Amino acid sequence: MLYAKLINGFLKYAKYYIKKNDKVILNPQEQDYINAGYLPVKYEQMPLIQEGMRIVENITCEDEQIKISYTLVEEESHEESQEENLN
Repeated sequence: MLYAKLINGFLKYAKYYIKKNDKVILNPQEQDYINAGYLPVKYEQMPLIQEGMRIVENITCEDEQIKISYTLVEEESHEESQEENLN
């Protein structure tokens, strides 16, 4: 199980050790990570890519865990993105 903190929309993954009160805990247990403010990370299944689509990662904090899910969205054509930049 991976543990992380969600900071400004980005994941900061836990290291294999935790520093606490001038001590170093090697190979921390689940409760050590939770006490240090980390949450378990749950990954949903990533969809298969389809032509003209791209995968967008969604990160949410739910039920004392960080959930990473994925959605397929249409890719913008190169011309559409250039037109938006000109407006």
